Amino acid sequence: MTTPLPHGPSRGLDGVVALQSSVCRLSAEDGRLAYRGYDVRELAEKSTFEETAFLLLVGHLPTALELRRFTTDLRSQQKLSPAALRTLKATPAGADPMAVFRSALGTLALEHGTVLPPSPEAAMAQGRRLIAVAPTLVAAFHRLRSGQKPVLPRKSLSFAANFLAMLTGQPADPEAARAFDAALILRAENELNPSTCAARVVASTGADVFAAVLAAASALGGPRHGGHTRNVMRALEEIGSPDAVSQWLRERRERQARIPGFGHVVYQGEDPRTAFLRGLAERACERAGLWTLFRTARELELGMERESGQHAIVDFYLAPLYRALGIPVDLFTAVFAVSRMPGWVAHVLEQYGDDTMLRPRAAYTGPLELTYRPIRSRK
Repeated sequence: MTTPLPHGPSRGLDGVVALQSSVCRLSAEDGRLAYRGYDVRELAEKSTFEETAFLLLVGHLPTALELRRFTTDLRSQQKLSPAALRTLKATPAGADPMAVFRSALGTLALEHGTVLPPSPEAAMAQGRRLIAVAPTLVAAFHRLRSGQKPVLPRKSLSFAANFLAMLTGQPADPEAARAFDAALILRAENELNPSTCAARVVASTGADVFAAVLAAASALGGPRHGGHTRNVMRALEEIGSPDAVSQWLRERRERQARIPGFGHVVYQGEDPRTAFLRGLAERACERAGLWTLFRTARELELGMERESGQHAIVDFYLAPLYRALGIPVDLFTAVFAVSRMPGWVAHVLEQYGDDTMLRPRAAYTGPLELTYRPIRSRK
């Protein structure tokens, strides 16, 4: 016997409208995604990650002066503190990058300090610090684990170019930097996904931005949420060539194994970001001499559409794109966190404007009215 809630539970909370938000519009029926009213594809084509981050945080596109001040502020906060560097250096060999990312964010939170609940000014300051320092954390961790010195961020470089330079130790090719910039924009926000939902729940308690983002990063570290791009890359490596796609697909489908990178949980048709990313991945793979990798991805996409009607999601073409940009596979989820940071912060800031704590209910499915028995009479 169960005790149902008034409207009944929904598996995975699918279709449940939990709250109102002006940050992002995700229209499942017609495959549209917009940040603060602006189509994500137009932003990826015409905007920059810095400008998009301002849009998400503040609510409108910046003027030239506002963007200059915002960008200057971000660049001034990109460096890691000595304590954060010590945290990165102390991580065990082979540590999961997302666990390291969370540990370093925890160190930064201790350094920052705040009064709870945070004031709007304090919350915005925390959010900007997180956006600025996230790529430096990921790049420095990779350099240190590779036995190399971290590369300091340069104030003369864009957000995207800085990350690639800090990661590889080489100046980023302008086309590669622009491709990565667009990829960051396309993943900056996507409504109430699990990590954003976690951030908003924590923010609703009055906790600070660092705490909310740590919750978001923890959720993203779960393979069902943040592991898709990594899984796509492993699948493409396993397939090896375009000619092997059909056989690989047949074997997987016979085992009823899930094909990574297909079938979005919300969009009913093609993910609105896929076509744009396909073009970015194609050009990047051609420049990097990874044409076979791109053709394998394209054949897999076409094969899935023919055989199952499923479309590639945003994570699918990010895999060959990231590989072409020189990003290690095990960092793919951490790069996701770098991309999504403005979206997380925007939702946290919005949640602070509502004094209601998020506290959903559950439909109880356990036994009822049991009688307590002394331990001596239990078997």
